[in-house]
Amino acid sequence: MENRPDSKLIALYQSRSEIAISETKSMYGRLIYSVAHDLLKNNYDAEECENDTYLGLWKSIPPAKPKNFKAFCLKITRNLAMKKLDYYHAEKKDFAKTIYYEDVLNEVSDLELHLRDEKESDLSQCIDEFLNRLDKKKRIIFVLRYWQLMSVKEIMKKCGMSKSQIETILCRIRKQLRNWLVERKFYRE
Repeated sequence: MENRPDSKLIALYQSRSEIAISETKSMYGRLIYSVAHDLLKNNYDAEECENDTYLGLWKSIPPAKPKNFKAFCLKITRNLAMKKLDYYHAEKKDFAKTIYYEDVLNEVSDLELHLRDEKESDLSQCIDEFLNRLDKKKRIIFVLRYWQLMSVKEIMKKCGMSKSQIETILCRIRKQLRNWLVERKFYRE
């Protein structure tokens, strides 16, 4: 069932109401800014990314009809921030370090992802459930790697652990996540 405030926001965008952006800013502005700032580490760039998110929402709804407005907003924000990071680090980019969160599923399994329309929004909820079951240290390491896109070396410094410890934890979490998703029928074996 859709969240009522989110349904209202989607309806405002679909009807091209000018208050859609101010309502979005009121409800999710801080979160959008926070996500952008976590990735970009710069106030000016985070503000620009936040404003570009509102423009992205305006341009994409309609035709898009997001089932989860908040997730849709944050995906736009994250993609914009990643593009800006790519631009800033174009010559220095190390693709082994830059694994997008969405691509964690490719690392988890070579099995075919099986999503029916009614299950698309359930996938992120399922991953959230999985992460909530991890102990705090493992959850932090996973989020640093796949959401904040930190390298293993950066995580080592932040968590005070060795490279092999971090790599072992990430490998085990990916295997657990794969099994979790297989059990919940998101992957076909």
